[in-house]
Amino acid sequence: MKRLLLVPFLALLCAMQTYGQSVENPLSKNLQEWLDRDWPITDTLVFDFPNESALVLYFNNKEFTAEVLTEEFEPLLKTATKFPEFTTLSYRVANNFAPTSLKKVMFEMEKKYVPYVDSLEMTFPVGLDFTGGDFTPVLGFRALLNWRNFSLGGSITNTVYFPERLENNVKVNSNWFANAEFAWEFGNVQRSRRNIFGVGYLINENKSQLFSGTTMQAYYNRKVNKYVSIQVGIISTENFKTFYPTVGIRFW
Repeated sequence: MKRLLLVPFLALLCAMQTYGQSVENPLSKNLQEWLDRDWPITDTLVFDFPNESALVLYFNNKEFTAEVLTEEFEPLLKTATKFPEFTTLSYRVANNFAPTSLKKVMFEMEKKYVPYVDSLEMTFPVGLDFTGGDFTPVLGFRALLNWRNFSLGGSITNTVYFPERLENNVKVNSNWFANAEFAWEFGNVQRSRRNIFGVGYLINENKSQLFSGTTMQAYYNRKVNKYVSIQVGIISTENFKTFYPTVGIRFW
């Protein structure tokens, strides 16, 4: 398919015209009646494709505007090179129910019509944790192999500990963890994974002043925006005899 050119336009449809169109995301009878009563269709947005196909969106103008929907769908549809020829597909968009929500409709479009290529993502997260009563800066390297909804990979992180000064000398104690990670973002077209679960093992060659014996960690990381995330976890040390809860912030 050639590069897509989108020509959106707004039109009012009466109820009989709307019901005459079948949609790809129908609701059950009771939910449909509820939606039609409280959030009736008032507007239609149509995206025309050069292969004589079209995408039709039905919506309520108190919930969405044509400009907002165009801004959301236009970047996605520019990559929808698997959209069938000589076909008109219709979707109801209303956030009241999961099958008609904006994110769900966009995800279905991406899943069916956007070619997906696995990718390797590499980042260098840095941040600050509160670990066992001390603030510990953290820095590291992460590599994830991305599929459509989830990623697998790992990271190497250094939890830096500053012990008490001796004779006014500041010592830096590095604690290197090797981590296996699973990241996911189910039901969302965003490539950036907002959830990461990891399990790590302390691989220090030098003796750690913060941890001793067999030391492992488990953590959950949640993105709050493109560059910032919150991480919570727990570290077991002294051969699983001592446990430190951790909470921190990450930037990347």
